[in-house]
Amino acid sequence: MARTDKGAVHGTVTDTVRTFQGIPYAAPPTGERRWAPPAPARRWHGVRDATEPGAACPQTGLIPPVGPKSNDEDCLFLNVTTPRSASTKPRPVMVYLHGGDHTDGEGAMHGAQRLAAQGNVIVVTVNYRLAALGYLAHPDLEKRGESGNFGFLDQQAALRWVQRNATAFGGDPDNVTLFGQSAGGYSTCAHLVAPSSAGLFDRVIQKSAPCTATMGQRNREDALAEGVATASEIEKEHSLDDWRTASPEQLVNLFGMGPEYTPVYGGKLLPRTPQEAFASGQFNKVPVLQGINRYEERARVYGLELAKKAATGDPDAQIDQSDYHAYLEQEFGTEQASVIAARYPISAYDNSPALALAAALTDGNWARHSVDSGRALSGHMPTYTYEFADSEVPWYSDANYQKPEFEVGAAHTFELPYLFELDAYQSLTPAQQGLSKEMIHIWTDFARAGKADWKPTTPAAPNAQSLASGPGGIHPVDFAKDHCYDFWKSLR
Repeated sequence: MARTDKGAVHGTVTDTVRTFQGIPYAAPPTGERRWAPPAPARRWHGVRDATEPGAACPQTGLIPPVGPKSNDEDCLFLNVTTPRSASTKPRPVMVYLHGGDHTDGEGAMHGAQRLAAQGNVIVVTVNYRLAALGYLAHPDLEKRGESGNFGFLDQQAALRWVQRNATAFGGDPDNVTLFGQSAGGYSTCAHLVAPSSAGLFDRVIQKSAPCTATMGQRNREDALAEGVATASEIEKEHSLDDWRTASPEQLVNLFGMGPEYTPVYGGKLLPRTPQEAFASGQFNKVPVLQGINRYEERARVYGLELAKKAATGDPDAQIDQSDYHAYLEQEFGTEQASVIAARYPISAYDNSPALALAAALTDGNWARHSVDSGRALSGHMPTYTYEFADSEVPWYSDANYQKPEFEVGAAHTFELPYLFELDAYQSLTPAQQGLSKEMIHIWTDFARAGKADWKPTTPAAPNAQSLASGPGGIHPVDFAKDHCYDFWKSLR
């Protein structure tokens, strides 16, 4: 049992960990609290059952590996996993923000048993409002504060809960690492630059989320305009009052996957973008461990191939040469597409248009920004860069997801099962288990002391460490050269 500031909770004990699930860190964002900053959770009497996770925030569940279908707006819960054994000293706390494009995902699906037990840390996983309920910006939603960042405010509320309650679970509120993947990683960027997040964390780990990449940002003017445009389409049949009383399922269906849902910059909450904040030095300066996966965009190309199979009705359809050029033009424009195609010839990638496309998209959309972000951050505080590069990764456990003809390898999200227990992926092989132990050691050592055991990134030297299984799998790499950084900087 543990005693929080709102009441006692009873969790689950295994041979290695204690787990407390479904702890409310804020009041249900329902009724009048919809599209409003999170309110304090109510106190409860007696001992709360914390043996089962709380509901995930409303989402479609269309991407099973990312998150479950949910229509429950009462979803602001977190989960705490601690080593079973007692400690004479408070343990570091690691607060995880899940990915999912700010439209899907939940904290509970990321089992933290290995991370907590092997790393001797406290792990907190968090739900936060998603999609329209968490990130819709609209002038009519601003009576109780800025719209567009309600999910971000939920994350702040969870971090404040950790400050108040870490000691109840044996954690150190003065040693909190905020870490996240993809959308969760971009959220950590927002917390780095949010004045009101100061003091809520002491280190940051960003996975697949370079802070200087604009894909994780919206400016306030554009976000409000997008919200108005979307609403004008919906209001042909539904008024704003309808939105306030509609069921979560109706809202998810009305707003679907758009407009783009990311943190909104340019207001009081997030006055500066990461680029502006890093340039001016006006941000929360804590040590950062940042990195991407070597083949990030192979996951996206796999999705494009699945879409082609569905559209053509041909189960054997693959990305071909015409697709390769069409997607380059769509992503980078006609003029640059021809230059990029010449730099990434299909013949250099086992004559696979899919692999060539993934390489260009990874380098242009991820690696370039990872170098820029590392350089910008390292001018102010200790910064370390990694590249997850395991070639043989666990595939999805769902039989509906068949492997493509090309090797997926270290694509987007495929580092997750090395850190968390995830039902969406197959079990780790012995070699992968070895890398998992090394990665947990790296992540938790950084949480403990704010350092990694390789050379830090500097503005002049974008040092990086490759993480792969097998002998010699962990070693320094010339990340900028490997990902054609100079070529991409010459384009823009």
